[in-house]
This record gives sequence, structure tokens and C-alpha cells, in this order.
Amino acid sequence: MAESNSTGNAGPARFAQASDVTSAAASRVSYADVAEYLDQLAIREEVVYTAEEHAVWSEVLARNGQVVARHASHIHPDYLGGLKALQLPSRVPRPHELNERLLETGWRVVAVDGYIPATMYAALMAEQVFPVSSRIRRREHIDYAPEPDMVHDILGHLPMLFCAEHRDYLRALARHASRATANHLDAAYYDAVRRSAELKCRPDCDPRAVAEADAALESVYRELMVDASEAACLRRVYIWSIEFGLFGRGDDYLVHGAALMSAPTELTRVLSGAPRLEPYSLQAIQHENRFSDLLERYFVARDYRHLHEVLSAYAATMHPSMIPGVSDVHELRPQAREGTRRSNA
Repeated sequence: MAESNSTGNAGPARFAQASDVTSAAASRVSYADVAEYLDQLAIREEVVYTAEEHAVWSEVLARNGQVVARHASHIHPDYLGGLKALQLPSRVPRPHELNERLLETGWRVVAVDGYIPATMYAALMAEQVFPVSSRIRRREHIDYAPEPDMVHDILGHLPMLFCAEHRDYLRALARHASRATANHLDAAYYDAVRRSAELKCRPDCDPRAVAEADAALESVYRELMVDASEAACLRRVYIWSIEFGLFGRGDDYLVHGAALMSAPTELTRVLSGAPRLEPYSLQAIQHENRFSDLLERYFVARDYRHLHEVLSAYAATMHPSMIPGVSDVHELRPQAREGTRRSNA
């Protein structure tokens, strides 16, 4: 699944660097791990954003509104309804504001800083907790960012949470991903993707270092094509059904994928007819994606029933889990403690 990074003023140090729970993408996540992670997030102070970051958010929101209005007939109606229900402010929204809007969905968000290994990402979503990055893209990346950020998470993912069919599918996928087995390549993939994206997001990025990071990532991609774990296969299912999701038949389709709805450059390109469109099937797990590059291929599913059919077909091939699945931890989710938040206005 997708891994959901900070300038000096964009948030505290990564939890991933301080906890064995999230230090490797190949780690399976337990009930206690999820509860501990949520507890750590609850005691962190809220991020304080700069005037420039608020301005970038405002511009992103305006540009997204223009794109949505221009292409509304090609966008899934549940995305349009969900975006309206979020009532997003012109400044960077606070997590508690998002949670107030999401109340009717049964989901909530938690603010995170940095990439999250796919196993923790899946475990949180299996419990109806959506990780939202506290980072926001720089102005030069306003239409197409090298890495997932709050624009991607909020504008891309959250609107579709107002769709019951989407929530059901997302949680089913997350539950399977939570019990998936991983191998050494999953950790290598996580590290390589994070390294490449972080370099590309630096204002003073070194082209040579970027080229080296991309070469390392390409090497992992090649290895994954011949030795993909269950975790890698389900990450690809997530990519092609959630991040770059299209519903319909042939060239008659609606866009709902988060990576498309948060990147006007890519959305416009998809709708131009330039990329190749293929029917969604289990064969999609044979294909990797490059989040930092515009894609040449997308998959079109008929509907959510079709997504469930493909997911079930893959799940039937998975090894029985030897570790109990992530349990329901609703009662362990801590509320934000008094005195730990700072205003980001």
C-alpha cells in the first residue's frame, strides 16, 4: 500500500526513526503496535504552519476547485459530494476540523510526519484511522508533488471516505494487507522510495544524488518483479484501485483515484487519452508504479464489486496468517490531551 515528509518548521521528528514498530517496512504490525503508535501521535504537539504554507494550501485549494469544475463530468460523483462535505477552509485545516467533518463516516484522521511503512499504514486503516501527512508541498510542486503530502491525503483520499462502498473496500483491503507476509525487498523498496522522494523535494537537491537514488530504486523495482511478497502485491492492488482508480468500461470512465485527484497535471493527462487504459484484473499486480513520474498505463475497473472480486481472488492465494490480525482498537485510541496542541492558524 502507499506510504504516506519536513522542512524545519513542518513538524516533529519522525516516529519511524524512534520506534522499532515502524522502522522497517517488512515488519508485521500487532494490536499493541497500533495502540502504541496512536498513543505516540496523540501526545505530539500540533504543527504550526508558516504564512507561505497557508498560502500554498489556499492556492492548491483554488486550483483544485478549477480543475474539478472543468472536469466534473469525468469525476466520480461521490468524490464531488465528499469534497463538498469536507468544507475545507482556505488555510491549512486542523486535524480536529477534518474529524468533525468525517464524523458521519465512522473514520478519523491522525496527523503524521514522514513516510509510514505500508504495514502500519494498512493497520491504521483497518481500524478506520486515516494517516494524513503534516507536510505540505512547496510552491514549485503545486500541481504535481514528488511525494505524498497533506494535499494528496486530504484532497485525494478524504472525499471518497464519504462513500460507503469505498470505505468497505478500503477496510477490506487494509485488513488483508495487515496480515500479509513481507520480505527483504519491501524494506528496500520503502527506503529507496523515501530517499528518492526526499531528495526531489529539497530546494537545493543535487541532480547526481537524485540520479543515484533513482537508480537504486529502479534496481529494487526490477527485483520486485521476480520476487514480490504478499505485502508488495497488495500494495500494487492499493495503487491501481485506490491511488489511480478509474471506474467504467474502456474509454468511458470516471476518475476517483487519490493520486489523480490531488495532481491536476496527471488528472488532465489521463483525461487527454494519452496513457494506455487496460481492464482492471489480477494481472495489475504484475505492474509497479513510479509515484514521482507520470504514468503510461492505468487500469479501469467496472465498479466496487469488481474491486472486491479481484481482491478476494488474490486473498485466496495468501498464506494463512500465523499472527492474529489487527484487533479492534477503538477503545485504545487516545483522545488529544489538553495542553498538547498549538494553533496552526
